[in-house]
Amino acid sequence: LMKLDEVANVTITSDTQDRFASMMDSMGLVVAVIIVCAAGLAFIVLYNLTNINITERIREIATIKVLGFYKKETASYIFRENLILTFLGALLGLVLGKYFHMFVMSQIKVDQVAFDVRILPQSYVYSLLLTLLFAWFVNFVMGRKLERISMTESLKSVD
Repeated sequence: LMKLDEVANVTITSDTQDRFASMMDSMGLVVAVIIVCAAGLAFIVLYNLTNINITERIREIATIKVLGFYKKETASYIFRENLILTFLGALLGLVLGKYFHMFVMSQIKVDQVAFDVRILPQSYVYSLLLTLLFAWFVNFVMGRKLERISMTESLKSVD
């Protein structure tokens, strides 16, 4: 059997190494921008969905308050649904994201560079935890809106 050195005599110049290092630095910046934009989008979507959910159920929430539910009980009643849906959406996103990643990586054509097309298991854990963190943060922010709902809302007639 021949060794790899005997099969392909490859030399890498310092210029090639510098270009590759520069390209990887740029790639890191691109990845950071994408992550920040995805985080902003996730926050906006979760915030809007939670806001719509609370607005549509204002009389129900006011009635729950009249019945004597404590603040945390009322919040868990409303936000439990959001957390479950966020978790299910994150799981679906992890599965679909793998195929999207494979598609994107198959479309990238760069001379003299081959990208390793794999996703490490901790990446799945990080993305799931970040998604749940965003959901928790939105629920925390929207908790103030729940507190401002007046119990007299439950007495209003249906329009």
